[in-house]
Amino acid sequence: MTPPVDAGGSKTLRRGLRLFALLRHAGEQGLHVSDLADASGVPRPTVYRLLATLGDEGLVERAAAGPVWRACPVEGAPARVDARRGLIERLRPAMRRISDETGDSTFLVVRDGDDSLCLHREIGDYPVQVLAVTIGHRQPMGVGAAGLAFLAALSPVESGDIIDRSAERLRTYRGMTAAAMRRLVDNARIRGWAVVGNASVQGVLGVGVALLDGRCRPQVAVSVSSLIDRMTLARQRRIAALIREELARSVPPAG
Repeated sequence: MTPPVDAGGSKTLRRGLRLFALLRHAGEQGLHVSDLADASGVPRPTVYRLLATLGDEGLVERAAAGPVWRACPVEGAPARVDARRGLIERLRPAMRRISDETGDSTFLVVRDGDDSLCLHREIGDYPVQVLAVTIGHRQPMGVGAAGLAFLAALSPVESGDIIDRSAERLRTYRGMTAAAMRRLVDNARIRGWAVVGNASVQGVLGVGVALLDGRCRPQVAVSVSSLIDRMTLARQRRIAALIREELARSVPPAG
């Protein structure tokens, strides 16, 4: 007896393969999301979702300038995926300890082009959990606390360029503007940790800290999100210190 065919799944697979083929044909210069949508006949929101999945598998990557994507070298894809998995496994125990101590959700984020990408999430035991983003979720860097911490750890020129390129997309996050994002970045640098309230989820505040490498470049960022009422300034400070301690325990110093 022939097994039933998952028509929806097959259609999604064909669409994803079509996008991947178009990007491989385009080469190093890649293609804009709108061009991919036009060439493939796939609606733009679906293109974004499929690209996110292909990116998680290390098959495509977002270029630094705007919503332009390109295919990754096939020989490099497994190493990229393995590197991310290794990072998750190394930091998972630290994130678990952070969530156990705070009772809140903890998020691990890396940079992906001009976006932050959530690699992993741990959930605490407080009755109300703020699950602001899911694993694999992308959003403009700076919208969430971990992404803001990562952005603030970059040079002023580099972070400013990212904000400029993301200006239009930022408006979809409760009216966030490039000017407001710059102020958040400046405040994070002065304060020593990132704080974002109500940017992506109403009634929520996140605290984020970036892990720097030996050249003082951000590698990853970790954030804790909770209800605003729970996030007093004193608690923000304690959480930021806890994240730093756990990251230092999990990642040996360079050299």
